[in-house]
Amino acid sequence: MPAKHVVYEVVAFVIAVSALGYLAYMHDTSKPCDGVWSCAMEIMHEKEYLIRCAISLPVAIVIYLTFAFFAGYVWPREIISEGPRPPMLSWTRFDADLNWSVVGLIAGTPMIQLFHQASDKYGRASGMWMYKDISGASWTESTGWPLECGWLWAVVQIPVYLLLWDFTFYCLHRWVLHLPQLYWWCHSGHHAFRPPTAFSGIAVGPIDVIFEGILPYVVPLFCGLPFHEYTVNAVNVALTLHALILHSSNHHDYSELSGFLGWLMISPVGHNMHHQYGEVNACNFAPIFKIWDRWLGTLNEKEPFWWASDRKAAKTRVLAATALGGSAKSHEAATAKITENFFF
Repeated sequence: MPAKHVVYEVVAFVIAVSALGYLAYMHDTSKPCDGVWSCAMEIMHEKEYLIRCAISLPVAIVIYLTFAFFAGYVWPREIISEGPRPPMLSWTRFDADLNWSVVGLIAGTPMIQLFHQASDKYGRASGMWMYKDISGASWTESTGWPLECGWLWAVVQIPVYLLLWDFTFYCLHRWVLHLPQLYWWCHSGHHAFRPPTAFSGIAVGPIDVIFEGILPYVVPLFCGLPFHEYTVNAVNVALTLHALILHSSNHHDYSELSGFLGWLMISPVGHNMHHQYGEVNACNFAPIFKIWDRWLGTLNEKEPFWWASDRKAAKTRVLAATALGGSAKSHEAATAKITENFFF
C-alpha cells in the first residue's frame, strides 16, 4: 500500500484542482481579464489551451518513458521493495517509480502549458519574454527566429537559463521542500526511492512537482531576459534525461571529461548521495551545478552506501554475460563503449 503522506498529497491536489476547476467554470469570460487570477481563469476556458494540454501530456509521457527505459537499460539498478521503498514498476501501486513519475507529469503539464499559453496570448504583458512568431525585428518585438537577438545570445541564453533554473531549484529544494513541515507532506515520497533508479528521476508528486518542475522552469522566464520558446522546451527535455541519469547507477563522473567540469557539474554519485539522506544531513540540493552547494556549504562528495553494491552488481552482470559466451574482457569493453557513447 502507498504511504499515508503519498495518499494525502494526491487527495490534497485533487481537492485543490476540483476547486480551481469549479472557479474556472463559474468565471465570467464575457468581461476582460484585469489581473493574474482572472486572466488565468480566462485561459483555462480557451480551446487552444486545452489542445496544448491534450497534445503535450502524451508527448511528455513518451519522452519520459523513452529516456527512462534507455537509462534503466544502460545503467540498471536492482532494488528490493521493502519498508518505505516502493517498487520500481507496479500495476497496483501508484507510488512506484514509473507510476509516480506519470502522476507528476499529469499534474504538471497543464501548469506548464498555462504559462506558455499566457506568453503566446499576452506577450511581454505576461511578465515573460519568450519570443516566438510575433511580428517585428528587434529585442522588443520578436520575429520568433532563434537568431534574431544575434548568434551570441542564441548560444549564451542556454547556460544563462540553466544557471537560473538550477539556482531556483536549489533554493526551493533546500529552503522549502526540506522544511520539516513540508518535507513529510510533499517531498518524502521522492526520497522514499532509496536507492533511486532511472525511473525515479522525475518521480515527484502532484504538489512536489510545483517546486521541482514548474517553478524552476518558469521563474527564469520572469527575469526580464528573452528566451526562445523552443530553446526553453529543448533544454527542459534534455534536463529530463539528465535527471534520469542522475538517479541511475551510472558511475561516470564529469571529471572524466575534464577537471573543470568535475568541479562545476554534479554527477550521478552526487545526487545519489542526496538520496541517502532525508531531513537530516541533507546535501547536494542542486541537480546541475555544484557551485551553489559549494558556496552555501551543502556539497558532499562522498559515495552513498549502495555505490559498492552497484559495482558488485555490474561485475556480476559481466560474469553472467561471459558465461553465455565470449570473454569477460570483450564484455567489459562493450559495456565501456556503450556508456562512453551515451555519457550524460
